[in-house]
Amino acid sequence: MTTAPSVRGWCPGLHTPMEAADGWLVRVRPPLGRLSAMQAHTIARAARAHGNGLIELTSRGNLQLRGLTPDSARAFARDMADAGLASTDAATEARRGLLLSPLAGIDPDAAPDAPAIIHALDAALAGADTLRGLPAKFVIAVECGGYVPAGMLRADIVVRAQETGWLVVCGARALPCPAAAIAPTVLALAHALAACSGRPLRDPTLGARAFARLGQLEATRAAPPTTAHAPCLTGPLPGHATGAALPPGPMEADLLDAVAQWCVQAGNGHMRITPQRAIVFEDCATAPPLPGLITHADDPRLRISACIGTRGCGCAARDVIADAALLAPDLPARATLHVSGCPKGCAHPTPADITLVAQPDGYGLCPYGRAADTPVDNGLSLAQIQHILRGWPRNLTTPRNGRTQPA
Repeated sequence: MTTAPSVRGWCPGLHTPMEAADGWLVRVRPPLGRLSAMQAHTIARAARAHGNGLIELTSRGNLQLRGLTPDSARAFARDMADAGLASTDAATEARRGLLLSPLAGIDPDAAPDAPAIIHALDAALAGADTLRGLPAKFVIAVECGGYVPAGMLRADIVVRAQETGWLVVCGARALPCPAAAIAPTVLALAHALAACSGRPLRDPTLGARAFARLGQLEATRAAPPTTAHAPCLTGPLPGHATGAALPPGPMEADLLDAVAQWCVQAGNGHMRITPQRAIVFEDCATAPPLPGLITHADDPRLRISACIGTRGCGCAARDVIADAALLAPDLPARATLHVSGCPKGCAHPTPADITLVAQPDGYGLCPYGRAADTPVDNGLSLAQIQHILRGWPRNLTTPRNGRTQPA
């Protein structure tokens, strides 16, 4: 029996745990997306001591731990603060949720002044005691170009490197901005958006309103387009780095321990947690040969999104992680697959080529759509889905319920 899906409108944090079917969830935000091997060992040890030992990588570059209790969540937060991984102040911790290009500072083709901008922005946000009232899930991103192209990160305010300089993008408007002015400009925009009580990621018109509050609307231009095509972060990467990704589902704390050991053995002792659920190893020539990691760019699991399913969510109707693994070999080349435990679509809020939504009697099929869309077919078995995948998109043209979907 599943509970009725409900969108909570916020994400768990270090000081704001969220209850799930397998216990409470907390998240760790690696400072500027970077972890030392010692800090990774600390997280793994705390995951076993305070939770159920399962760790997920999120689309915001966070580590999410599962299976905690209210008491153990508080103890976990203390451990993270002691390890230099978080602030003891909940408001400060909430403000410092930057989403960063994973190769900032190491990709030779990325903007060279990106690290200085990132540090200035992080310091400005940490000290912004008057910044209150931002909506839940509000996020600020910095894109520095290079191998990871600008336009890939989705955020309410995006600091984006261009060939001609930097842009501060907010909703549908973008302001050319010198590097030294980026941190104060972003902070002023955040204050303006707090007064608007909305998110430009959901309502792009809020960007114009925020820039107007700053008296800078006439200096803005139309925001450049975004892209959904993220580069592969497995294998050799620019800047003497290498990457490995997780398949759908959580990893055991023991795997994080092994990853940390590899950082020291083969790299410089540091790793980066990316929004693509991948780990980048700094100054490292070879990805770790560890079971449970994806190290080849042609692995179809890199194109699959799946939530925790019945392993940890009361809203889910199926073990979507196991089903996603079974379907992976049949996924057509270049196609993306989202296997969702319910219509909320937490693991992949944007459209996928093939979206499957778990139902009590099988799966609903939403081609080229989101989990919240109306399925073109319902009650599909895994065998029927495999047949559809093997002939995609030809086998989509005559669903059993009589509807049609163009190839």
